[in-house]
Amino acid sequence: MDPETFIHDESDKCVKCGLCLPHCPTYTCTRNEADSPRGRIALLQGWVEGGLELSPRLRAHLDGCLTCRACEHACPSTVRFGQLMDAGRALMAERDGTGAGNALQDRMTKRLRGRQLPLGLLRVYQKTGAQWLARRSGLLEKFGAGRLDRYLPRLPRTVKWRSRYEPQGTSRGDVALFTGCMAPFDQATLRAATGLLAKWGYRVHIPPAQVCCGALDLHAGNPREARRLAMANREVFDALQADALVFTASGCGATLSEYGMLYGEKLKMPVMGISQFLNRAGQPETITLLPLQKKVAVHDPCTLTHVLRTENSVYGLLARIPEIQLTPLPDNATCCGAAGSYMLTQPEMADALLADKIEQLRSLQPDILLTSNTGCALHLQAGIREAGLEIEVMHPVTLVERQSKE
Repeated sequence: MDPETFIHDESDKCVKCGLCLPHCPTYTCTRNEADSPRGRIALLQGWVEGGLELSPRLRAHLDGCLTCRACEHACPSTVRFGQLMDAGRALMAERDGTGAGNALQDRMTKRLRGRQLPLGLLRVYQKTGAQWLARRSGLLEKFGAGRLDRYLPRLPRTVKWRSRYEPQGTSRGDVALFTGCMAPFDQATLRAATGLLAKWGYRVHIPPAQVCCGALDLHAGNPREARRLAMANREVFDALQADALVFTASGCGATLSEYGMLYGEKLKMPVMGISQFLNRAGQPETITLLPLQKKVAVHDPCTLTHVLRTENSVYGLLARIPEIQLTPLPDNATCCGAAGSYMLTQPEMADALLADKIEQLRSLQPDILLTSNTGCALHLQAGIREAGLEIEVMHPVTLVERQSKE
C-alpha cells in the first residue's frame, strides 16, 4: 500500500479520544496539542487531504515525534501510529526530498548502515589527542559534528567475527546472532552474547552477509531501501538451520520482528532478544552465576516495552544473579530521548528527556545501569559522563556473562 493511501485509511481509525496524551513524551514536555499523537494524526490528515501545506512549522511537529509508540499501548482503536509516522515521513521525502538531519549526519547515517565508517581513522582521532583538541577548539560545533562526537564511544580494535562459534560442552541447539550496523560501537555486548550462548551450550552462527535491519531507512522516509535490506536479511537468515535469530539491540529486534507486518514476508525462524532467549532456555547446571553485591538500575528501551513487550525477560534473567539489588529506572515507560537518530536530529527534545533520566540516576545512585538498546546506551552514557556520575553502563547480557562461571 502506498503511503498516502495508508495515511488515509489508518488515520480514520483515530477517534481523537485523547487517551494517548499522558503517554506521549513530547506532548508531556510541550503541552502543545500538535505535539501529541492525535494532533500529529490530524496534521497528517489535513496535509494529505489538501487542507494544509507542508510548512516548516507543520513539518517540525511531525519530525518532533520520537516514534516511541507508547501511544499504541493506550489506544483503544489500535491505531498503528508508528507505521503512520513512517508513511508520513516517506511521503514527505517523496514530495520535497528533504531529510530530518543535516548533511553531515545524513552522510554518517548512510555510512553506518552500509558499514562504511572509517573506524581506523576514528581510532586514530581518539588516540592521538585530536578528539580532545577538536572538542576544545569549537570546530566540531562549527561543522555540525558536535552531536556525533558526543556519542562516539572509545573504539577498540575491530573484532573479526567468525561465521560460527561452537558450543562449550553438550550442544543444546543452534542460534543465529544479529550484529546490526551498530556492531562497531557495541563489540563488548556482542562478545558477551557470543560467549554466553556458547557457555550455555548453543552453536552461534554470525553470517557475514547480514546487513542493517532497515530501521534507520524506515524511520527516515526511505521505505524502498528499508525493504531491500529486509529482503537481504531474510535471504541470509532463512538459509540457516537455527532455533532462533537472537539480537542484542532491541531497536534492531523490533524491526526484525515486524518484517511480516511491514513487508508480508517474515523471517522463518523466531526472532528473540538475547535476554528472552536465555531466560526461556534456562540456566545449565554446569554454569554458576557469582553473587553481585551492587545496586543495579535497569532502563527499559521503548522498543522493548512498547513494540516487543518483553521487558520482563530482562528482569527474569538478571534475577538469577545472587544478591543483586535490582531496581527499575523510575518512569521507565517514558523515552530517554535516544530514539535511533532522533538524538542527532532533534537535540533539544532529546536532551530534555535525557535530563529527566539523569536526575533519576542522580537520586538512585546505582553502581551499574543496564539497557538493552545500543542507541539508548550511547545517549545515557553521554549524559552520565557530562553529569560527572560514576555509573557503569552496559547491556544486561554483559553483566550476566561477567558473573558466569563454569
